[in-house]
Amino acid sequence: MVKTKPYLKRQLALLKMHSQQNLKTAGKFFRANAIGTIVILLATIVFFFPIIIRIDSYNPGGDSMFNAWTLARNHHCILRQGCTNYVDGNIFFPNKDSMLFSETQLSTGILTLPLHFINPNPIFANNVFTIVSFFLSGWFMYLLAKRLSKKNELFSIVSGLIFAFAPFKLVAVDHLQNQSIFYFPLIILLIIRYKDFGKKRILAGLFVALVLLFYASWYQMVFALIGIGSFLLGSLIFKYFEVKKILLLGLVVILATVSTLPLAIKYVEFSKSSGAKFSVPEQALYASRVTDYFIPQSETYLGQFVREFKPIARNSYNPDSVSYHSITLYLLSAIILFIAYIKRKNKKLKERNKLVAILFLVGFVGLILSLGPLLQFSQNPYTYVDNVHGTKVVFALPYVLFSILLPQLAFIRAVGRISVLFLFALSALLALLPVYVETFKIAYKYKTLMYVLLFGLLFFELFPTKQIGMSSNIHSYNLKIPAVYTYIKDQKDVNNIIILASDYAYPGVKKSKDNNFRTSVYEQVLWAGYHNKNIYNGYSGYFPKNYAKDYDDFLDFKPDDVAKLKAKKLRYILVDKFLSTSDTSLNDKISKILPMKAYEDTRYALYRIEN
Repeated sequence: MVKTKPYLKRQLALLKMHSQQNLKTAGKFFRANAIGTIVILLATIVFFFPIIIRIDSYNPGGDSMFNAWTLARNHHCILRQGCTNYVDGNIFFPNKDSMLFSETQLSTGILTLPLHFINPNPIFANNVFTIVSFFLSGWFMYLLAKRLSKKNELFSIVSGLIFAFAPFKLVAVDHLQNQSIFYFPLIILLIIRYKDFGKKRILAGLFVALVLLFYASWYQMVFALIGIGSFLLGSLIFKYFEVKKILLLGLVVILATVSTLPLAIKYVEFSKSSGAKFSVPEQALYASRVTDYFIPQSETYLGQFVREFKPIARNSYNPDSVSYHSITLYLLSAIILFIAYIKRKNKKLKERNKLVAILFLVGFVGLILSLGPLLQFSQNPYTYVDNVHGTKVVFALPYVLFSILLPQLAFIRAVGRISVLFLFALSALLALLPVYVETFKIAYKYKTLMYVLLFGLLFFELFPTKQIGMSSNIHSYNLKIPAVYTYIKDQKDVNNIIILASDYAYPGVKKSKDNNFRTSVYEQVLWAGYHNKNIYNGYSGYFPKNYAKDYDDFLDFKPDDVAKLKAKKLRYILVDKFLSTSDTSLNDKISKILPMKAYEDTRYALYRIEN
């Protein structure tokens, strides 16, 4: 014991010393990046302020509600609450594998788990992480730009703001899984830092970042792998750093990819058994068109200006997203590439010249693949170029070969989203501009004027004219947890529920063929994330066979429907009276057939199906 005390003292002293060093390093890091961090944080707060003040009560509906359910279901499964098999979600009961019908976002669920304990309303975690994702997109891009620009604060901040708030990102603000691409600038930064320092802890950090991204979204995993592969290939071609380091980085990427196999295998099996894949025409429909890269987004100053003179019905021919990333950035990137070429023998610019070539490769790959399986110029998804002597000419793009070689990727419908690699490359190349400008003898006043003009054009072209667009649906603003779902959550025997409502849209909301079904179902799925009990209802990227047909059959409730419900192992019926104004008799019909009412309030009535 006497000998142990000095040893413990030495270990404690070492621990204290390391802790002090880490605090000093963290403090130094924050001081060095304080301005950019604060600017990007303030921009995020200002833009999202309408949601921040409604952080646990506002949701625009649609996929945002579905994503809120996904995170909440992950929380319950991590805590082992009503989740005997992870891939069996608690929607579309009694169908199996419903967690695989869309993105599982497992890593996002892990990261947001603390938010579940702060507020169990699924909206809260979804809103918080949406806002955090935008901040991290800008911040990680800012940190990468600092490395590329030799610590030019101004250009680094602008690069970060563009990557976070470009039109491409804003149109997908409600798609949380898309925002997980915020890891990508960090991944590239870690690759460059490993090139600089060669430390193993950087490889460990890279592995963690990759796994977090890969488990956040299959889409973004594929896009990131293509981007990383292009970056490493470019590094090999242009001899950016040693082959040994490139191979080690490739090994880390492979290991991170392999780590997803437990879930990836389940997805592949489900895809094969259900035929959940998309054809070339479907992928072509959701790909970018060439003209999409030149149509300004309407909620930018340029977009508003253009529409004053030439009204355009759509921001993009791609119904999923937009691909306008600024003509100024297109021209600027071409100029930087040209300067890098003419100064290719400049030893001081050797590293930056290689980075320009590598980033250009990443952006070019993203641009080409975003155009989908077939080249399309304008609005008609099946006429790929102008008719030549009455014959339609089709130009096949590399994505055709890509999808043939990897048929497992047929689950990717929205191919246009890979345009994020082009946006990334443009943002990164912008950060390199001041490095090249410094090689020319330009008077300070002219250089300042040039930068002012450049930033003015970028602001005019890209940045939003207002804060985040909010839903006009009044039912999106007071989404507090309904009392009936608290009752369902607290009652252990209440489970396996079908929610019936004769209307698909809220009273007063304009009905449409596309929206009628989804309006009410989204909310039902949302609250399933709170109470965590099995429901027959559901919404996802895939629907079980005959699901909608069977549901419609139950709406005309008759005595023989009881046996059908029992056959599906359903034990409770929840009637949404608020969404049953077109058939007010629905609740009465069910109450006559099923007298065992477990709960009722002004909106809901819960009935038990007798055994």
